Order: sequence, then C-alpha cells, then structure tokens
Amino acid sequence: MGGLSGSDKAGTGAPAVRPLAVLVAGLFSGACAAAHADGVTPAAVPEPATAGGEQPAAPRAASRDVVFDASYLFTGAGQKDIDLSRFEREGQIQAGSYRLEINVNGRWQGMEDIVFAEREPGASAQPCFKREQLERMGVDMDKAARGQSGSGEPNPMPDSLFCGELAQYVPGAKVSVDMAEQKLTLQVPTLFVHFATSSSFVGPEKWESGVSAAMLDYNANLYSSESRGTRNSSAYVGLNGGVNLGRWRLRHNGSLSWSSGRSGRYQSGSVYLQTDVPAWRSQLVLGETSSSGELFDSLSFRGVQLSSDARMLPDNERNYAPVINGTARSNAKVSVSQRGYLIYETSVAPGAFAIRDLQVNSDGGDLLVKVVEADGAESSFVVPYASTPQLLRRDMQRYSLIAGQLKQPGVADDPFFVQAIYKRGLDGLWTAYTGAIASSDYASALLGMAANTRVGAFAVDLTRAQSRQPEGRRFHGNSLRLSFSKRLDATGTNFSLLAYRYTTSGFLSLTDAIAVKEQLRQQQPFDSVVRQRHRFDANISQQWGRGSLYANGSMQQFWGDSSKEINFSAGYGNSWRGVSYSLSVQRTRSLTQGLSAANGSRTTYLLNLSLPLGEGRRTPTLNSFVTRDSNSGLQATATVSGVMDEQGKVNYSVSASDAEQGGASGGAQLGYRLPYAQLNASVSAGQGYRQYSAGAAGALVAHPGGLTLSRSLGETIAVVRVPDAEGALVGSGQARVDGRGYAVVPSLTPYHLNTIDIDPKGMPLDVELKQTGSKGLAPRAGAVVMLSYDTEMARATLINSRLPDNKPLPFAATVRNRAGDSVGVVGQGGRILAKGLEPSGELSVSWGEAPEQQCRIDYQLPKRDDGRQQRYEVLDAPCQPRR
Repeated sequence: MGGLSGSDKAGTGAPAVRPLAVLVAGLFSGACAAAHADGVTPAAVPEPATAGGEQPAAPRAASRDVVFDASYLFTGAGQKDIDLSRFEREGQIQAGSYRLEINVNGRWQGMEDIVFAEREPGASAQPCFKREQLERMGVDMDKAARGQSGSGEPNPMPDSLFCGELAQYVPGAKVSVDMAEQKLTLQVPTLFVHFATSSSFVGPEKWESGVSAAMLDYNANLYSSESRGTRNSSAYVGLNGGVNLGRWRLRHNGSLSWSSGRSGRYQSGSVYLQTDVPAWRSQLVLGETSSSGELFDSLSFRGVQLSSDARMLPDNERNYAPVINGTARSNAKVSVSQRGYLIYETSVAPGAFAIRDLQVNSDGGDLLVKVVEADGAESSFVVPYASTPQLLRRDMQRYSLIAGQLKQPGVADDPFFVQAIYKRGLDGLWTAYTGAIASSDYASALLGMAANTRVGAFAVDLTRAQSRQPEGRRFHGNSLRLSFSKRLDATGTNFSLLAYRYTTSGFLSLTDAIAVKEQLRQQQPFDSVVRQRHRFDANISQQWGRGSLYANGSMQQFWGDSSKEINFSAGYGNSWRGVSYSLSVQRTRSLTQGLSAANGSRTTYLLNLSLPLGEGRRTPTLNSFVTRDSNSGLQATATVSGVMDEQGKVNYSVSASDAEQGGASGGAQLGYRLPYAQLNASVSAGQGYRQYSAGAAGALVAHPGGLTLSRSLGETIAVVRVPDAEGALVGSGQARVDGRGYAVVPSLTPYHLNTIDIDPKGMPLDVELKQTGSKGLAPRAGAVVMLSYDTEMARATLINSRLPDNKPLPFAATVRNRAGDSVGVVGQGGRILAKGLEPSGELSVSWGEAPEQQCRIDYQLPKRDDGRQQRYEVLDAPCQPRR
C-alpha cells in the first residue's frame, strides 16, 4: 500500500486501523510511494551480516506491523516529526467508548456503545461487556452460565462491566472488531442465543407508554365547480383527535362537511377510551367504535370490547386494507364511504388514480367510491373489502369479546347485544374458530375450520341464526361461506382472496333482523327487506413477463329482490425502453329480471402511456391516456408533471384533454410539501364549466414541551427534542426540527423497535450534537414518546494563524483553551477549525513537549447578532511564543 512500509505480515489482509489513521495514510500515500521508488530503506530491514560473514537468519517479524514514515508529513521547516506511533500497530485500538454496529451470528442487532480498555500496558484495547448488554444482543446468559464446562456450579457473569475474555462466561464466544467499518461481530454457539422471531420485536418489559399529550390530525378540502350557469361548492374537514393520559388514550374521529344549499353538518365516527393489556396481548376499548367484521358483519356499537392485538406478537402481519383504483376524466373529487359513514375525501388529477393510504374504521365492510368530475358528472363503484382465511400458528389463539348497544343509522330501537369470537391454531395445518351473537329476540352461532394445504389455504364456516319478530313470527336459516387463498410461485399467480357465500331465505344477520322488525311494524311484507343470497369475491394477480396482470371483482344476488350486482376490473401494466404503459377495463352492472342486460351497466376502457422527458430528478414526465366510457364516450388526455426543486417539495401537473361529449378542456394542479403540512390546489376549465379546489393536511401535537406542528401523524408518534438545532432532519428525513427545538416523527410501529436518527444537515453551525448515533424505542399503540438529543452551543470559527517566522503551524497540532479542553486541531495550511470558543481569550497550540513546540493565540471574536450562526466566522491571529 502506497505510503506504508510493512512487515511480511502486513500484506496478508487489510489492517483494521483507526479512521484517523486511514485519513493520514490517504493524504500522504503519494509522497511515501515516491520515497520507496527513490530507494528509501523501509522501516523493516534485514539485520547486518555477522562477524563471520554469514548471512543472518530470516528477518524477525517487526515489532510494529505497519510504520508511518512521518518525515514525509509537512510539519514546517525546522520542526520535529509528529509522533504517530499510536497508529502503527495493526488493529491497534485506543481505550475509550465507541458506538459500533453489532452483528451476532450474522444477524444485525442495532447500535451499542462499547467500552474498550487496555488489558496490558501498550497493547490494543479490548471490548468490555455488561450482562444486560449481552442479553439485549440476544445472548441467553442463563443458558451460558449452565453450559460452562469444567465447573461444578454455574458461574454467572457479574452485572458490572467485564473486560476479560468473554468465553469465560459464554463458552465458545468469539469477538472481532473492525474499527474501519465501526462494527463488532460476535459469534456464539446457537445454544446460547434467543433471538426473537422478528428482528425488530421487543418484549413487553421495554414497551413505552409515552407522555401525556394531545393531538389533532386534519385533512381539509375545498371544492367548487360551475356548470351551465349553476355553481356548486363543498367543503370537507376530516378530524382525528385524541388525548393521552398515562396508559389510556382517548380518541375521536369525525368529519365536518358543507355543500351549496345545505347547511354544515358534523358527523361523528367514533369516540372511545383505549388501553392495552400486555399480559393478555390485548386491547381494551370503552365507548363508541366498531367491530372487526372478520367472522360476523361489522357492527357499530356503544359499549366495551376486549380483543387480541396481533401486533404485540412477533412475525405478525398487519391488518389488511384495500387499494382503491379508479379513473377520473378531469380534476375530480373522490369520496369513500363505509357503512354509511364518509371516511375519506380528496381531489385527484385526470387519469388513473390509486388510494393507498386509506384508514378504514374496521377490518371489514364494502367501500363505496364516488367520483365527482369537474363538470358535475358523477360515477361510483364498490370495492369489496373482505377478510382473509383465518389460519393461525400452532397453539396460537385470538379472541374478541363485545358487550354494548348497537348503533344503526335510521333505526329507532337500538338493541343491546353481546358477541364472542375465539380462534385457535390446532397444529401447523389446521385452525378452528367459533363465535356467537346474542340479543333480545336474536341469536346466531358460527363454527368454522381453516386448513393450509398444498393446493392453497381454505376456510369454511357455517352460521346458524334464528330470530323472533312481532306477532310471534320466527325465522331461522343457515349461511355457508368458503374462502381460498394461494400464491403459485412457479407462474407468479396470486389468488389473494376467492370467497363464496350462500344463505338460505330464513337466515338473518343481526342488522337484517332489526331491519325486518322495523318493516313488519310498518305492516310491510317480509320480502321487502333485501337480504344477501349469493356472493362471490375474487382478487387475482399474475406476473406476466416483466409486467403484471390483475383482476378483481364481486357478484351479488339478493333475497327479496331479483336484481344482480356485478363489479369487475382488470388490467395489465409493463414498461418498454423507458416507456411505461397500462391497459385496464372496469365494468359495473346492475341487472333486474325482465329488463335488458344493458340496464344500469357501465364499462370504461383505459390506455395509459408514461415516459420521462429527459434525465435527472427534476425531469418532467409526460403521461397520456385514452378512455372509452360506455356512457360518456371517448376522451384523450395528456398531462405533464414533475417537481420544481431538488428536494421534491413542490410538485405540479398541467393537463389538456378532448372528449367526444364534453369537448376540449384543460387544468393544472400544484402541491407544496411544507415541514409541517401538505398543501395542494387545482383549477380546470372546459366547455360550459369551471372548477377550483384547495386542500391542506397536517397535524398539531401538544406535549410537555409545548405545541408542535407536524404532517399527518398516524397512530403512534415520537416527539424529538433537539435544543437549538432548528433545521436538523429527524427520522427518515421527513420531519425537521422547529425553532423551539422539537420535531414530530409520525407513523411508528407499535410494540416493535423503531430507530430514530438525527441528520445535522441544515442546523446552525454553532450547535453540536453530543451524540450522533440513532436512538431506539418501542412504543405502545397510540403512545406519544419523547426522545431527547443533547446539544451544546459551540461557536464555529476558522482561524488563520502562522508562527512568528511566518511559517504555517504544524499539521495535526492540538489546540486547547485556557481550561485545557481540546477545541480543535491544525489542518492544512496552518488553518484551525475551532468550536466552543469564548468571545475572547487565549488558545494554546502544541505539537510536542519542548517549549519551542508550543505557542499561543490571543483572539477577540466579533460581536454576534441575535440570529443563529449559518456560516463559519473567519479570524486572522498569529501564534506567539508561550510566556
């Protein structure tokens, strides 16, 4: 290696050296290489010939593995060489504490502060460990104590810091350190490790409840359109608020909506008090909420619920939520409703859209999607939302217990009811599940079984229900449900859900029974209540070459109504030479017996092409699509979209279209991502209409440190305090520290390890982070956890200084203040970067012990204004001989 002369061992592998040694070696590698070319003798040389003229024995291994030739470092004329001996030994580590990446048996275990101590004078420092630290890394210290050989009784490792050979307490343990990579690798016999099944899972003893806090998440949208001389305007504000007190969380969500000709209306979705029960891996909820709908219909109720929370377990899957795919002909308003409640509303640009961030109120219930075009035209479709098969691991169990009063819109009499669900994994293949609902004049019970087979995962269950209606009428019936899920890896086919359900005419769900009771009281016939007879759901995707083909849909037929509902969509997407394209078709049909098949049907075809108009991050993209709708005819649209800045904070789109029925039109959208909110606006105009919209989404968090603005929160958050570090990036870089020193990190994963880093880029230069590594936390669901990173004010100054003879200060000389604290080092050209200086004072510079190897700098910093330091201050000051 250029710049280094080494022993015979030096070439056997890359030496693990201190990062500073790597820096010094890299800076002066060229000079040392030239020296060897000129015949300079290496540091490791053969011994001279013996007196008898015999050649000496093979040269001994040098006491130093690697030697820096310090004479090639420019230290200034007449100055002594810098002592670099501490960097010369291969793998030499200085005593101290280092934050290292930990790897145990090939598995990443996060970052740890590891203490290194010298076991022998002059030797490389070796790592020290604490018992609890090793436990945190996944080493089972109790097993290790029992597994020690040669001892009669277990010899557990002490709780204090241990700096000896780790194998003394963990048999077979081997430790290696690579300081260049800042990594510590630990090899331990498999018998003595106890990793969680998920690398991010954290045990209940480390779950954090957080602090008392209040939060409000908002999503506002204004929409106005004028068509044929009529103006229609609407406004929507979705609110999700809450208060945390200890381990209890109070939550409320609702929406405020207003439209032309109609006064404002606030619709409350739910309000409840929640806490977790770690011993039972469960959540306790009191108030107004809804059931999951995994076995029975999803019910809105007022009462109490105790149910399992799979997030508290390792290797569990998150709750399923559908992606809503659709097409808009113009800048349109899209609203999503579930069980009669408006749960989401937004504005979309012309073309295909996908809503992936939907937060539904439960795990079940079809979603009604309504698209309102800029000219006032409306279309809607249903997205099926059903549960997946109920398979569980062996001996795992899930349960749910509910007692409360039903909340049924439009019903005068809301009965009390109880519901119980229990599921248990019998072995690796079979899962049994059961449930029951009971209310006044109603009862139903369910029994089911799920199996994992070679051909796929199946679930089948049978529900028996009976109800008593006015005048002593009784109804009873059965409902049979089959479901299937399978992924064919060989062909890339994924049957995410195939389900079929059949119910007899006398079967009534609890909500059906209530509706029948209302109809019979009004002297209407039993068959006037429409009840499901057949239902088939399908969601299929297929990898086809480099592209993907999908199809999903549902078909329903009802008792008491001869109509049939069909919703179907299919599409294919791929790319070719940088051009992305997709083709899709969406079909909705409602048939009534005796009428034409075209009655109530609508079919939409879409061809979409997308290509970048150049290269680079800010390059705009051209997106063009052609749609053919059975109701509105043919339409062609072209859209150019992109970002206006390197950070992608400002995005835009401009579109133009021509429709067979609506004629030519155009529009534009603009979005601006602030550190604490997301803003958007749109405008469009066409033949006979104009449209405008504006929206904003964000959140507010009140915590012990004050009030902090944020983007949308999600369920679980962290408030990070970094004093005086305004502008620093937190977490994944989406949150920024405000002027009061706080930032909010949203959407943490509850009951699992979350790591949060601080990126100092953007913060004032006179602020230093005392710790630069990441911090981990495992919050409870809904918690607001406070994290604090210590900082210190350190005024940053560049000092240009020279010796009395006008020579530069020696490179790497140490600079200290009057208290003896190191405030910097001398860099190239005698320039000093110093931090933490007093407004005036004296600095001592030393590059040796002799008086002539020391000097002093008297300085006076310029006066500061009230603002923060955004650039280095530059000061010229000579270095005078010491007094």
